Amino acid sequence: MDSDAPSYDVDFYSPQLVADPHTHYRAIRDLGAAVWLPRNEMWAIGRYDDARAALRASDKLISGKGVANNRFMNNERQIATLVSDGELHRVYRGLVMKPIMASQAKLLRERIRSTAETLIDALLQRESFEGMTELAQVIPVSIVSHLVGLPESGRENMLKWAAATFDTLGSLNELARRAVPSVKESFAYTVNLKREDVAPDGWAARLFDAADAGVIEASAVPGLLQDYIAPSLDTAIFAIGHMLDLLGRHPEQWQAIRAEPKLITPAINEILRMEAPIRAFTRYVKEDYVVGDRTLPAGSRAVIMYGSANRDERHYPEPDRFDIHRKNNDHLAFGYGVHHCLGVHLAKVEMSCLLEVMAEKVQRMDVQPPVLMASNVLRGFQSIKVRLN
Repeated sequence: MDSDAPSYDVDFYSPQLVADPHTHYRAIRDLGAAVWLPRNEMWAIGRYDDARAALRASDKLISGKGVANNRFMNNERQIATLVSDGELHRVYRGLVMKPIMASQAKLLRERIRSTAETLIDALLQRESFEGMTELAQVIPVSIVSHLVGLPESGRENMLKWAAATFDTLGSLNELARRAVPSVKESFAYTVNLKREDVAPDGWAARLFDAADAGVIEASAVPGLLQDYIAPSLDTAIFAIGHMLDLLGRHPEQWQAIRAEPKLITPAINEILRMEAPIRAFTRYVKEDYVVGDRTLPAGSRAVIMYGSANRDERHYPEPDRFDIHRKNNDHLAFGYGVHHCLGVHLAKVEMSCLLEVMAEKVQRMDVQPPVLMASNVLRGFQSIKVRLN
């Protein structure tokens, strides 16, 4: 690195930073457009404009050499949309994303809304409940896992495999090392999965059909199945958890939604802006890349910080204030550009249906301080106690 480059001596994946990320994010933003993290040996891009530009520069900051901060996962990666570039990425993304595009996600709305109504009616009868396992996980797991079309053994393990996958995308710390066996288990599962094992009308079957038609190589199917295991679950689950916490702690904004349901869409965007479910992914610097007054040298690695960019005071006035009335549809919670998160449309439909039902049925939400989940890449809760009235 340049001897005069600003640096920040913190482990980006340490429990201390994960527990209080926004203090550290602000410090990184204040140091410069690109800041060297010596403990992780990577550049940090934390300001909004720079992060957005970096996400668009997919020809220079590439994903095909992995998006983790450790050589093990970057070398052991399967073929997947997340870790592909160029024309190959376009083909993979078009295939994987088709059943979860906005138009398709809207077709699921009736089913999701019905599930949400049954769920909220039942929870209203309870004194209190655990918000993550009894609300946030219910719709993604009950609907998405069946839409993928995996057999029961696969559906039962999707949450475990998804969390483990994200944990291995940070540095190879203790959390990541504990996750490796589960990731290897998920790799082995998808490699051994056969067409006759999956539902004929499910998303997984589409991948086998594409291989038969010569659209993709048969060897690509196991890795592309991983795209359905992680992005379609955890992003939505953690976003719903943050939704409960933020609206529970800001009752005046919950009442505004109840009075004016058209605020649901900006409320969802503000929730995602405040707490991006994925903190950051790294990119490999394929060729020298300029960020502000700094040139990132080819061969280095940069981490693009979604959670930091969304709280950048250079772009959002009073960024730490939760305000569902602000202009916020340009947040980077799901990334930007060609690697924009595959699960974004489905996650927003799930959140929208829940808020629509809750706005009709729930006068008040009370939440207890949540317990943060230990994770290298995700930001979300292990548990949050909720009461609905």
